[in-house]
Amino acid sequence: MPLARKPTSTAPLPPNTYPHGDDIRKAYEDCLSLEQHELGWNVLATQLQDTPENIMADLNPKISARVLGWALLLAPSDEGRAALTREIIGCDGDPELLAGLAHLYVYGLIRVFYNPEGPTPSVSATQSPGLSFQQSVQSLEHSLQQPSITAQDIRQLILFRDDHRCVFTGALDLSSASTFAPNLMERRATRVAHIISQSLSENITWTTPAVHAQFGWAQTAGAIVERFGGFSPRDILGENDLHSPTNAFTATTEPHALFDNLDLWLTAAQDEQGGTIPHTYDVSLIDGEELLPRVGIGIKLRITLKATATVGGEVIPPPHPRLIALHAACAEIAHMSGAAEHLNEIFRDADAVSDMTEPNAAYELTRALKALRLVSTTT
Repeated sequence: MPLARKPTSTAPLPPNTYPHGDDIRKAYEDCLSLEQHELGWNVLATQLQDTPENIMADLNPKISARVLGWALLLAPSDEGRAALTREIIGCDGDPELLAGLAHLYVYGLIRVFYNPEGPTPSVSATQSPGLSFQQSVQSLEHSLQQPSITAQDIRQLILFRDDHRCVFTGALDLSSASTFAPNLMERRATRVAHIISQSLSENITWTTPAVHAQFGWAQTAGAIVERFGGFSPRDILGENDLHSPTNAFTATTEPHALFDNLDLWLTAAQDEQGGTIPHTYDVSLIDGEELLPRVGIGIKLRITLKATATVGGEVIPPPHPRLIALHAACAEIAHMSGAAEHLNEIFRDADAVSDMTEPNAAYELTRALKALRLVSTTT
């Protein structure tokens, strides 16, 4: 199948082709207008002075415009596109409100799919000793009957559902090999890859009073995901929050890290007639050409997720397609707008600074403090 090339840097918003008279045309035109501002916010809005304390101003006008514009173009649902259209029009061209809306979409939507801390640590063999098949089934049945699922439970459940293999490479989980395929040579450590990897319940802060008043509905990441995704996260995740089988699959280290960094995403595969193939996805990377060497170590161009698994009458559901689609949309919006580079810079490991007189000392300290503030309020 053809390998679509993905942009490695930001891309300007394309021309406005929405029909004249439609609300979305007006909303998109506001994004195009904001994108033309080459100077900082302090020229457009005095409330957004570029100071170390003003986190909302870190996304410059061009990035903010592209976040909102590409979100309109790439929204995974008509409900989400219509909701964002209303929010942009409600800003009435006010730079402060548009900056705030972009801030909410980056830190309340894109951020929940972006995991700067890296993959969830795998469960070691000493923590999860080899069990017989019967013991494994009994343990899984017990987990499914509990009112909530723990981090340990979710690993065992999705390993069983995914046939103890990485969904991207097909490699057998190292800790499962002795029980399920003792003679197979291809064994690798696997981890739980969450689709949504950050909390949906915490407040999204660091906005101005005017933004807070305008977008009173957008106080939590869950509210923003629901508005743009067009679905209720609670309806999909249930009471388990992030530790739901609908929000996770089994992955080896490299594809997991790429997925968490929004450098890899999945798009629903189509047949020759244009119909969606159930539970089947094409793998996309930020740069299509970079996929080629990774294919050599086992990442597939197209994967099929197991529809369901049943244990003692209890069903382990598959990863939910709406979560996968929203992750993909956020990955593309992040890269096309420049928000991905911004997040990578904010949450990267700090450069070593031995003395505050070093040229980069003040910048590194300011950046680290901003990252700490954002993590303390959005995770």
